[in-house]
Amino acid sequence: MIIKKAIKSSFLSSKRMVIYGVSLPLNHLLFLALTKLYGIGMATSKKICAELGFSPKLFVGDLTGIQQYLLIRKIKENLRIENSLRDEVKGNVQALIENGSLRGFRHRNKLPVRGQRTHTNAKTARRVFLGMVIRGQKKR
Repeated sequence: MIIKKAIKSSFLSSKRMVIYGVSLPLNHLLFLALTKLYGIGMATSKKICAELGFSPKLFVGDLTGIQQYLLIRKIKENLRIENSLRDEVKGNVQALIENGSLRGFRHRNKLPVRGQRTHTNAKTARRVFLGMVIRGQKKR
């Protein structure tokens, strides 16, 4: 019964497999396709495949229903991905802004946060930010 629910939650269509709302192409290697999920990089993807005993040459389309279930359960139990991770990152940035720290100030003003110089670099960020400010002003 649990396996049927897992197979339904990871919808396997003719060209893609969907996990947590993200579609994975069937013709990609599994460890490369897992990196499409927000919060899973190359190292984490390889670690998951090794722990589940999947071959590095396994394609997404070659997964059986039980393997899909094991993969989804492993990700769900051990990792925070997609929307929950995005919400956590947004909350962390908002906490920095609210507590008045320097990092929060730089986030709020769209400046580089990690010590990069702004005299000659970060022109794109400033141009985008200034473009938003200029577009927001009323014409006289």
